[in-house]
Amino acid sequence: MAGPKMLILRGNSAGAGSYPDEQGKTIAWPIGALHVRAASEYARRLGYEPIVLPVAGQPQSQTSPQATAALKAFLEDKDQAVTAFYGFSGGGYNLRHILDYLAWNKPQSLHRIDLVVAIGAPNPTGKSAYMPSSYNAVARKNVKGWQDANWDVVYRTNPKQSQLPEGLPKGTTTHMFGPDVLLAGWPEEN
Repeated sequence: MAGPKMLILRGNSAGAGSYPDEQGKTIAWPIGALHVRAASEYARRLGYEPIVLPVAGQPQSQTSPQATAALKAFLEDKDQAVTAFYGFSGGGYNLRHILDYLAWNKPQSLHRIDLVVAIGAPNPTGKSAYMPSSYNAVARKNVKGWQDANWDVVYRTNPKQSQLPEGLPKGTTTHMFGPDVLLAGWPEEN
């Protein structure tokens, strides 16, 4: 049997000069911005095989190319080994659309999920936007005798400069470094 897998959703695509890579160079991100090494290593440390989708995070909707690719990878996984989602930036916003789609259309599949990670996708309701309670409420309306799904949620907006680990460029926008800071344990502010 296959080990557990984590689908990792990239942020929005961007041209050169928009978002810094791990060294602080503002490169082009044609298939979506993400510090892949940090996101993948985070998945591995938690015991998941990382699967980074090569699809940009915009636009955000249930029918966006990224949401469609993620739903396909999740729903067509014969081994049902995909049990976790990680969304960075635009990918974090798409996670809400993916979970909503599953709740309305494939509610039993919610029971497979054990972890949802959203980084750099601030929203008015914060962490609660990813909590299972919202999606269980939808499923409960459509499935008689619904047994609640349950998963853990890791939610962070953007790190502060003081939280950047040693070795990362200082003095730059911190948004892109959310995956790196999460991998380092998201330390308290200095």
